[in-house]
Amino acid sequence: MPSLVFYTILFHLGNSTNLADSSKRTVISLIFVTTCLVPVLTVVMFRLTKVIKDLHMTNRKDRYLPFVFISLFYIVVSFMIRGQAWMTPAMNVAFLAITAVVVVTNGITFKWKISAHAAGVAGWLGFIIAFKSTFQATNTLFWPLLAAVTLTGLVSWARLYLHAHKPSEIVGGCLLGFIISYGSIILFL
Repeated sequence: MPSLVFYTILFHLGNSTNLADSSKRTVISLIFVTTCLVPVLTVVMFRLTKVIKDLHMTNRKDRYLPFVFISLFYIVVSFMIRGQAWMTPAMNVAFLAITAVVVVTNGITFKWKISAHAAGVAGWLGFIIAFKSTFQATNTLFWPLLAAVTLTGLVSWARLYLHAHKPSEIVGGCLLGFIISYGSIILFL
């Protein structure tokens, strides 16, 4: 989801950056590696070393250690990229909000199996809706908005269909991701 958020900022918000398209793709690649590839490899490593029973982490307790590592990794990355010349205020606020969603979701996991998938997709939706009002004159957000609404519905349905979560866990994840993401842009930009 962070890659989609950065894609949205870089390619759908006019005047959001002065980077060339090739540099924008490099930024999105960096975000993908640090927020998707490394966490996936972390979970796979925990599975191969038998720290977790399965990659689906159906047992809430299997989520603890991988989620702590992923939270710490997001925090470290957010500090590492914060001062970079290519980071704009919108990107800074967005990445800090994404980190907050990850950390809060992972903290809640110790007591309740909230849906991290739902938090992620609804977070992207929250960013897009906030960007539409914050950058009214310079956005091309119709297609990303349509994609985010569709993806939020499909992911939520899939998590229910797979019996990975209860409806309350999906709704909780959606609300958490949306509120933090939307609120961060409205309050801090």
